[in-house]
Amino acid sequence: MSDRSARRRLLLSRDNLLGLVAVLVLTAVCVGLGFWQWGRFEDRRDQAAVVEANYEAAPIPLDEAMPDPQAPLPTSETWTPVQMRGSYCQDPDCVLYVRNRQIGGQIGFWQLVPFTAEDGTTLLIVRGWVPEDSTASSGSIPADPPAIPSGEVTVTARLRPAEPVLDRVPPPGQAHSVNPPQIASLLSLEYTALVTQAYGDLVAEDPAGPRPTALEAPDTGLGPHLSYAFQWWVFAAFFPAAQVFRVRKQFQDLDAEEPEDTETSGTAAVPHETADGADTTQPGADAPVSRTPDHRPRRAVRTRKRGQDEEEEDALIDQRRQ
Repeated sequence: MSDRSARRRLLLSRDNLLGLVAVLVLTAVCVGLGFWQWGRFEDRRDQAAVVEANYEAAPIPLDEAMPDPQAPLPTSETWTPVQMRGSYCQDPDCVLYVRNRQIGGQIGFWQLVPFTAEDGTTLLIVRGWVPEDSTASSGSIPADPPAIPSGEVTVTARLRPAEPVLDRVPPPGQAHSVNPPQIASLLSLEYTALVTQAYGDLVAEDPAGPRPTALEAPDTGLGPHLSYAFQWWVFAAFFPAAQVFRVRKQFQDLDAEEPEDTETSGTAAVPHETADGADTTQPGADAPVSRTPDHRPRRAVRTRKRGQDEEEEDALIDQRRQ
């Protein structure tokens, strides 16, 4: 069998074909995971760009940022500061506390109050974070929340998209998420122009008064997603490289199994008589080729060079025979 045929047969063997399929599958998975991490990196990068552009910007009127109170908050307007003149709802039932909100690893509440502007538009405002009352024995409740300002107030708040509805019944006076339509139903209040797809994160009130702890600034870090993407792509390159290395090693092993004496396969065998009179056969150019019973060329036996001690010993044996 020729070298090329043997290598082709090795490449098309069952083990190598199964290995190739496994390499293709694993490579595709790693490439896909790399693009998934790259997509997450792009999302974080875009979110960070919006925060950096809007967070410290000068406040604008609410109707400029959201011309339609019922429309979703555009992504480009997230964290945009808006300014309104109006008043908070003074009904004690208007104040809700959003559960399971953290600051610095401590669990507490967001104080949430409807604010109605002079033009009749109502925006839910998160005034800040209130710690949990650790002494309460009847469930989780806020500890000493500050009072809601009365009268006309100028409010500056950053817009954030509404949170999804959580299908769980909260305790009285509390909520699980900031979803304006759900909050309006909990308060049993009707508003003619409620902003339904956004809420405000309080920046400042004028006149200023006591307020809960301000919420933390958003994280603008990009996270490890970019490095994870490149790691997955490196893994994707590893599997084909390992398969190539494996096949190359198989070729080397195949070459090592080939006869070492391809040159002597067609060399003639020459009779040779040793010192004790025995006939042996050595390769020669003019003698017939020695063959095995099945007519295959017989492999020549390589003899080592005789040492001086062996030559002297043979000479002594010859003298005794004479």
